[in-house]
Amino acid sequence: MTTITADDIRALAQSTHTDPALAVAQDGIVLVPQAEDADGHIVYTKAELVRDYGEEITDVQAEVLAAGLTSQLP
Repeated sequence: MTTITADDIRALAQSTHTDPALAVAQDGIVLVPQAEDADGHIVYTKAELVRDYGEEITDVQAEVLAAGLTSQLP
């Protein structure tokens, strides 16, 4: 089973790439610099993260978001 961690969420939040996103790939969850170039299923983008939580995310928010996104994975 693929799991999204709070560390994945923090990495997304700290990414300075143009359009970063978390995607499901063959080896699990990966951070991609351009959402449109992902070879996997896009799970969550930095744009969505900023929209939903603002510029900073707390540890608790990262844990809750990671759990929620993991539960939505196929």
